[in-house]
Amino acid sequence: MFRTRAACAAIGTAAALLLTGGPTAYAAEGAEGQAPDIRYANSVSGDLGTLQIGIRSDSAVTGIRAHLVSAATQQEVAVVDFDEFTLAHGTADDGVWHTRQPLDLPALGTYDVRVEATDADGDRTVDNSAGTLAYYVAAVFEDVRTDRTEIDTDDRQVRIDGTLKGRWPGTRELKPLAGHRVDLDVDHWTESTVRTDAQGHFSGTVTVNDAVPVQAVYRHDNANPYVLHGESSPTQIGIRQVATRWTIEAPAAARTIDLGEEVTITATLERETPQGWVPFEGQSGGVLFEPSAGGQFASVGYFTTGADGRISFTHAPWETGTFRVASHSDDPFIAPASRNSAEIKVLRASVFTSFSAGRAQGGGVHVEGAMDFPDGWTPGTVPVHVEYSRDGKRWTDLRTVEAQWSGEGYAFSADLPDAGRGSYRARFEETESFRGATSQVVRVGR
Repeated sequence: MFRTRAACAAIGTAAALLLTGGPTAYAAEGAEGQAPDIRYANSVSGDLGTLQIGIRSDSAVTGIRAHLVSAATQQEVAVVDFDEFTLAHGTADDGVWHTRQPLDLPALGTYDVRVEATDADGDRTVDNSAGTLAYYVAAVFEDVRTDRTEIDTDDRQVRIDGTLKGRWPGTRELKPLAGHRVDLDVDHWTESTVRTDAQGHFSGTVTVNDAVPVQAVYRHDNANPYVLHGESSPTQIGIRQVATRWTIEAPAAARTIDLGEEVTITATLERETPQGWVPFEGQSGGVLFEPSAGGQFASVGYFTTGADGRISFTHAPWETGTFRVASHSDDPFIAPASRNSAEIKVLRASVFTSFSAGRAQGGGVHVEGAMDFPDGWTPGTVPVHVEYSRDGKRWTDLRTVEAQWSGEGYAFSADLPDAGRGSYRARFEETESFRGATSQVVRVGR
């Protein structure tokens, strides 16, 4: 049975041996079998008034006696006998024993546990430092709530309300903890500290500057040394971002330019307000030129918007693509924004450097000529259309030949055996990357 110190003045010879065991941590006696191994003795997690003892032996444990000694005074305050224990886990020869009921001790605090154990073979072990009973009050939060779960840039205050109670180790009763400090944490950092009222209620306000959790936490307080740490479940606070948008004034529509020609991009950043969209000052970002075919983009410039929210840059793109303007704030309450301009098609130059047409022997017409691509890039193939017109206005495609590199340019030639008198020319059609070109017109008679 369980006895307090006042009821166990005559514990007997075995208790005297336990309490006067001196510096020896373990003592064993009995037959030649293995004595019980007392592995630990401590409070049950979540039920601090319940003592648990882990014992392993070569036969069933038949006796347990625990002596509780105040760590503060070194006075024994209680003895717990075998009939007050029950096997909670494992087996009788390798298990964990719990007291059937929480212990009723005279005061909160830390208690050293000294244990003697006996097994069915009659082997006996005494451990004068088996473990520690943490006879403390466990802090418990109830009904912790916030007045909002989303904040915006203009109002970042969140109120936290709740109740702090303590679970008493001897009775498991929950009672309000009055006058105790409660930390209000934002993203695991204390932003405010409040005190509970007579009913354990608390309320406080914190400032939240990001999408982070908030919670109430009870931390060790020297004024209440026997109340353990406790915390509420975190509440995730979201943020409602300020919407932003870009309007691109120029280039207003898709256009085609020659390689090397500069294009000016002008755009305005705005933010949404209850009064509508207004220019957004002081926002940073950058402008890129992104090739339509993919690949390496070009940096056009960086900016911080002025009072009118406008930006302007001039750039000479080297291939077809779009301008991309983007802004991003370090303030998580400001939504990023980006937009692409209309496509700018960039074409490289092509030119006929020569073209001739004349009557060939046998009555046909022989044409020849050469092309050049002065911007330094050339197509993979150079198809040249030889065209004929009787009146110099309406043209017919007679033949397509491929111009080949001659060492000085791209040369081509063609024999047209059935061609008659009229006008002749050569034409190179525009591609995705090159301007079209038309040669001079040559008149051929009979």
